[in-house]
Amino acid sequence: MPRREVLERALDLLRAHTFMFALLFAVVLFIANLIVQASFVSSRSLPSTLADLAPFAIVAMATAPSVLVGGLDLSVGPVMNLTNIVMVSVLMAHGLGSPGASIPMLLALGAVCGAVSGMLIAYLRVPAIITGLCALFVITGLGQAILPNPQQAAANWTAHLGAKIGPVPGGLIAIAVPLLIWFGLRRTAFVRTLYAVGGDAPAAFSAGVDVALTRVLAYALGGVFAAIAGLALTGLIHEADSTLGLQYTLTAIAAVSLGGTPVGGGRGGLLGAFFGATCIYLIENLLSGLNVSAQWLDVVYGVVLIVAVILSSQLRPRRRVEVPA
Repeated sequence: MPRREVLERALDLLRAHTFMFALLFAVVLFIANLIVQASFVSSRSLPSTLADLAPFAIVAMATAPSVLVGGLDLSVGPVMNLTNIVMVSVLMAHGLGSPGASIPMLLALGAVCGAVSGMLIAYLRVPAIITGLCALFVITGLGQAILPNPQQAAANWTAHLGAKIGPVPGGLIAIAVPLLIWFGLRRTAFVRTLYAVGGDAPAAFSAGVDVALTRVLAYALGGVFAAIAGLALTGLIHEADSTLGLQYTLTAIAAVSLGGTPVGGGRGGLLGAFFGATCIYLIENLLSGLNVSAQWLDVVYGVVLIVAVILSSQLRPRRRVEVPA
């Protein structure tokens, strides 16, 4: 088979499955990490490794639905942080820290935060970037008002998310929850409408899709995932800290772009966001193992984001026929 034809087929595969580049990059980084410090995936270290990865991965997945419909929710990091704060300093303080009480309330909190942003964009026509910035500042400020100083968490069930739930690492379960929700939604018309709205909103509207409602639901879904990330964060750090939201937002944007979900929407998905976040986590872990200064991380995020945008433009499908990741 001619080399050019092989290259074209490989490019077509990447166009159809946009998460493939991030998956291959993650495999390369995983091998590099094994060479530098194989202990990070030993049986003893694996639960803590997955617990470290979980907030990164889930907040990246929380960003994906808004990007798929052509927006960009910058508030997912603060929503994750607010969930962490409310869990530790409000619910536990009032005896509502049990899973049956806390999980529904925190998921509802995330959904409301996301839905409000979605309604501002869909019904009041506020630009997505302005809405995202405003939501970021408002939710961050609300978290700081509730908890000005870090607070240690009392013993609670989220500690299992940072260790094990039975024989299974808790971080793995936390990561699996939004992925299972997403794969369940793919069996419905909802995910198809997300791709339709992100790919060509006027055409979707002409076909009878409620574009405004779809955008609101996409942002609400991202808020739910951000709340799950907040629970994973609580299990990881065993405290609440109102200063953590912004750093997760920046890495989430880089992870989503690296995973093949371009700003502008229409293609990509949660699986790509997960692999993109995994790549960033493995880069951080590799730099740490090589004793590279943490100050270089922001440089790495910027380079990764630029490379992801360039690849995304080069791998843009020739037709608007999307295969969800």
